[in-house]
Amino acid sequence: MLFRVPGVPGRAVCAWWLLLLLGCWAAPANAQSASCALSLSGRISDHERRESLAGATVVVLETQQATQTEADGHYHLELCPGTYHVQVSFVGFASETAVLQVGAAVVRDFKLHPDAIVLQGAVVQGQHVTAPSPQPTATLSGQALQQTRGQALGEALQKISGVTAIQTGPSIFKPMIHGLHSNRVTILNNGVRQEGQQWGQEHGPEIDPFIASQLTVVKGAASVRYGSDAIGGVVLVEPKPLRDSVGTGGELQLVGMSNNGLGAASGTVEGNLRRLPALSWRAQGTAKRAGTMRAPGYYLKNSGFSEYDFSGALGWHKDTYGVEVFYSRFSTKLGILPAAHAESPTDLYAAIARQRPLETTSFNYDINRAYQQVRHDLLKATGFVKTGSIGRLQATVAQQVDYRNEYDLYDARNDDRAARNRPALSYTNRTTTGELLWEHKPLGHFSGSVGLAGTYQANRYASGTKGFIPYYNNTVGGAFAIERWQKQKWQVEAGVRADYRYLATRRAARELRDSVSVFYVDRQQFTYLTPAASLGAIYDATPHFSLSLTTSLTQRAPAVNERFSDGVHNAQYELGYDLVPGNGALHPETAYHTALTATWHDNPRFNGELTVYQTSIQGFIYQQPILPPVINIRGTLISWQYFQTNATLRGLDLGATYGLTPQWTLAGKATVVRGRDTKADQWQVYMPADRAELSVRYEASEAASPRLTQRYVHLTGYAVARQTRVPADYASKDYALPPAGYALLGLETGATVHWGRLPLEVSVAGSNLLNQRYRDYLNRYRYFADEMGRNVTLRVRIPLEFGGASH
Repeated sequence: MLFRVPGVPGRAVCAWWLLLLLGCWAAPANAQSASCALSLSGRISDHERRESLAGATVVVLETQQATQTEADGHYHLELCPGTYHVQVSFVGFASETAVLQVGAAVVRDFKLHPDAIVLQGAVVQGQHVTAPSPQPTATLSGQALQQTRGQALGEALQKISGVTAIQTGPSIFKPMIHGLHSNRVTILNNGVRQEGQQWGQEHGPEIDPFIASQLTVVKGAASVRYGSDAIGGVVLVEPKPLRDSVGTGGELQLVGMSNNGLGAASGTVEGNLRRLPALSWRAQGTAKRAGTMRAPGYYLKNSGFSEYDFSGALGWHKDTYGVEVFYSRFSTKLGILPAAHAESPTDLYAAIARQRPLETTSFNYDINRAYQQVRHDLLKATGFVKTGSIGRLQATVAQQVDYRNEYDLYDARNDDRAARNRPALSYTNRTTTGELLWEHKPLGHFSGSVGLAGTYQANRYASGTKGFIPYYNNTVGGAFAIERWQKQKWQVEAGVRADYRYLATRRAARELRDSVSVFYVDRQQFTYLTPAASLGAIYDATPHFSLSLTTSLTQRAPAVNERFSDGVHNAQYELGYDLVPGNGALHPETAYHTALTATWHDNPRFNGELTVYQTSIQGFIYQQPILPPVINIRGTLISWQYFQTNATLRGLDLGATYGLTPQWTLAGKATVVRGRDTKADQWQVYMPADRAELSVRYEASEAASPRLTQRYVHLTGYAVARQTRVPADYASKDYALPPAGYALLGLETGATVHWGRLPLEVSVAGSNLLNQRYRDYLNRYRYFADEMGRNVTLRVRIPLEFGGASH
């Protein structure tokens, strides 16, 4: 009987057997007896716990000789000279097969890896799976995401190593990845590129985080797949797939905070019909309101906000095709700190020098001028069809409308009620996007996709309000291709993309002609062809250790605000690069990015990841304060201006967990960024300071109480160093030096409370427990006020099930 050897062609096995028989026939009997007594021995153990495995089975596939390990895990066999496939197996562990060359006594140990064992019933749900990317990627989901409920999107993402935020006050957070933010970070809301008023660092993403079941951050340039703006990275806000089992269910999330009196409620209801199993639907809504924030020792006047959001989805899914429609609305009203307004330079510098704002208040929910009022609507339709047996074609079209009104302080003596109710800035941004993506099925070791993408955007401001940025029309068309090769331990991915952009602007301008001011309409057109290319590889060195390397080239066209912003915006004055005499025109950025990631994963005790990276950007566009402040009819204002230089950003992200015992887990993470202005040979401004976090978590065993399960306590220490890597003449360029470093302490405890048949997930978390006074270098209000003081957050998640397949 001939035995089939996995991975060895049948004819090769037959040839081997023929040679073996001929050799045995030709050799004398005593020679055969002597040569076939070569020893094969070793020890079989658990790879994770290093314990011996007694009773493990060892089989030589060619001869079918078999044995079992002894109590100490050792085995012994006798073989003739030759090459053998030796298979080792044990219940609960993944089998391993090794090719051994036997020419003398051989000692070979095996360390088996635990295999997944199904202990309970499971629900199997099919969905499209994306292949692993060579780029460093991190995800917030499950309990880690639940611990951020009630926070803004940019604030929640800071739980991921390498992600910080540009902040404006207590409620506006703009994600920063590896020191890059705003137009260099692309955000996808349910698969659609978020397009709003990105022209302000104090404009947070107009997305309700409650909509997401998973937040994914791709760190580093991802411009081939997501467009030429994604030099810094990509944030994916991903709702869970529509329900595909018959019935109706949902959840209710409740959040309350002690510091600012925040109350939030978010509910989701979804269903799938028995008579139309292909049809699924979902409805979701969120209401959130917060009052004045309390810094240590005082309340921050006009720091409240309110938010009301809702979304709905309807899908029809079959095996070979499917369509889905999604709509969402985000609306918020945000107070602006009155301490940022000053009548004179003396008042401004006095406000910056104070330990606390001159104007404080008691707790209230009032939102007075100045404030922002923002609304974002998104309508998306997507569909897919399987293109026979060769692939899958997907099309997505979306329409977004973003409304932004900004209300400055008005003169209380002004009796013109209409003037009091009129916004200083009123913008409407309308964007239509489309994408066609074809993914081919694996051909040998290859898989990949090609796609086309397009965007048309029109930005307008209301008549009678100030034109902080001009009218503009922005048209973008792009094509891309990504191909992957995967074999055994290796995966290589390469991609190319090209985007053509046409930008037309129209703005009011004036110039002096014969000492007379002449006003006119300045119309300009810009065209750009921005390429992107990437190459990356993943090497799975062992079942627990992998290395990935990625390198890319990306160009990014300047945004309208970087060229033409001009005027007062959120109590600060901003000026675009093209409007500064002698600057000329802003040119595109060209970024060269390289990152190396080492990952130790899927271990029961220790897991970790280290990423080191470098991004060199020719023509780096950045904003920084300039002195002196601007004085106009609206007071004295901190002034910001856009500059262009060459810069290099280097850094590392480190994250690790270690299971001390089955109940105790130690975790840590650290982020280091070094930004250098290579043209001026000095440090780059507004780079994140070094930061680190250390936590210990205790998860109780489940034997104590059946009504109280999944109990845990989580203690966290968080430290941020003072940013000392600033230009040598920084004191002459900014209104205040970087603030001191700080350390914060947090504690969270939670459990699942079984109330009848209803499992309630309840947690209580405290942040800044020691009520430390501190200011963060990346907060644009650091000149005037401290960060939030002690805060206690209560979160409750109530899963709901109204009907199932049995109903």
